Amino acid sequence: MDTHLHAALARAVAGVPQHALRRRVAALSHRYRTEQVDDATPGLSDPLDALAYAVVRMPATFRALHAALSMAEHHIDAAFTTQLDLGGGTGAAAWAAAALWPAITTEIVERQPPAVALGKHLAEGNFARNWRWTPADLRHWSAPGPVDLVTIGYVLNELTADRRDDLILAAAQSATTIVLVEPGTPGGHRRTLAARDLLIAQGFTIAAPCPHQGPCPIDWCHFAARLPRTELHRILKDGTRNYEDEKFAYLVATRRPVRAAEARVLTRPTRRKGQVVLDLCTPDGTAERVVVPKSSPSYRRARDAAWGAAWGAGLRR
Repeated sequence: MDTHLHAALARAVAGVPQHALRRRVAALSHRYRTEQVDDATPGLSDPLDALAYAVVRMPATFRALHAALSMAEHHIDAAFTTQLDLGGGTGAAAWAAAALWPAITTEIVERQPPAVALGKHLAEGNFARNWRWTPADLRHWSAPGPVDLVTIGYVLNELTADRRDDLILAAAQSATTIVLVEPGTPGGHRRTLAARDLLIAQGFTIAAPCPHQGPCPIDWCHFAARLPRTELHRILKDGTRNYEDEKFAYLVATRRPVRAAEARVLTRPTRRKGQVVLDLCTPDGTAERVVVPKSSPSYRRARDAAWGAAWGAGLRR
């Protein structure tokens, strides 16, 4: 799926001057890093803005959403056939869902005409038959009929606190499962926790990343998805590495039966000589540091454990 997305983006930027893209990328990157909240002013004002955003942010957004949706697939006993993507931009969440469930039917709600136009263009020849774009402003959005899956990716950071709550509550009226992704910053974590509290109050069960329904035991919960950088991506971001790590916070909440994780690996494991150190979020709602020595039957699995992976209680030592 990454290959198809990169190919679609390459076709979209063909013939566009790099210096023009670089100026737009700098402005958009500043807005993203500083988490500017301005839900009255369009973030993507014209086609060049939309293209700059898609080139530098869409692959990373796709990877983070794909990681979160993979957790929904793993932990929820349900088949997802319909998706409603709120504030879908150029379609990253729709691409991520289609990578997991190719037959899923998707409605993308997006208020910015340049993003809608580019999203449709990128989807041509891939998923356009199963996608419907709805130009609408989430500030005045009301829930439609029932839907299996609602995705809200990198949207809450663009809204004021009252708008965030309204959006989450509206989504809860129609969704069976909600997957929320925010930037992997302390602010993104706080917004995710606020949404988590609202959804639990609405009768949802948290399927991931939390292995419990209690308060979060740490100050900053986030994860990372690694993605390759294209040559154009490196040029536009003045990068030297051929990859980047997208840090994100996420939440999977559902009304369906859940296969809960017995524990969750909260940070990148530390591999020392003869041992592996794991920081875990546990089913009783506490954070626990576990040292797995080389003599343990669990050592090999601990050595291969990934940041964000589930960890079985029987393997905790």
